[in-house]
Order: sequence, then C-alpha cells, then structure tokens
Amino acid sequence: MCALDCPDTCSLLVNVEDGVASKLRGDPDHPVTRGFLCGKVAQYLEREYSPQRLLYPQKRAGNKGEGRFQRIGWDEALDTIAKKLGAIADEFGPESVLPYSYAGTMGLLNGNGMDRRFSIGWARRGWIVRFARRRAERG
Repeated sequence: MCALDCPDTCSLLVNVEDGVASKLRGDPDHPVTRGFLCGKVAQYLEREYSPQRLLYPQKRAGNKGEGRFQRIGWDEALDTIAKKLGAIADEFGPESVLPYSYAGTMGLLNGNGMDRRFSIGWARRGWIVRFARRRAERG
C-alpha cells in the first residue's frame, strides 16, 4: 500500500534488487486506480535514494535564510523540539501546538490523525508539556 495514505489506498508493485527498490509501479489489479500512480508516488524512488535526502536532524548554523545547517544528534533534536513546544504551550496554552488537521490524505492509516491523539492529552494540560519538562529535568 502507498505510504501517502490517500482514500483510494493505492496498491504498489515494487521490484527489489540486492535490498534496494529498483522499480515502482501501480498494481493494475487495484479496483480503483488500475495501475495509476500520482505524481508524488511516481517519483518516490528518486526522492528515497536522492543524495540530497535528509537522514539526520540538523540545526541552523547561521541566520535564517542563509541555508547553513549542522548535523545534531536525535536526543538534542528531540530536546530542542520538546523545550520549544513546552515554552509555547506555557505561554499560549497547550492548544497552541495542536497539529494542523486536514483531510488531504485521510485514508486507512491516518483516518484518525495525530490531532485527535494530541487532543486527548491537551484536555489534561498536554502530554508534550510533561514530556518537555521530563527531558529538561534530565539535563
């Protein structure tokens, strides 16, 4: 199934050679798409194996717009995000960091989007704030 999770749940056929996907096409037996792939998915392998694909978190190393970044570890990235989301929630309320919700790719996998998972915690002050504080306490 396509990772974009659109409502038509496209079926993909993938050729794999030596553990690397070499060809991607739509399944002609799929009852809705009949082998069609949208422009995003048709170019998936080019993006997946692009040398420009980001594989690790990065932090801005200059002024915004300069395009200079440095690689950082996952712990630093998560700590930075948690602290910023926690500070925003403290200042403006936990609902201020609720993810944007839309129906662009609401298929089988994302029908109950992240916003619904977040909103349960926000009713009790927000789990991200608690998460941010725990990470900050660890140092």
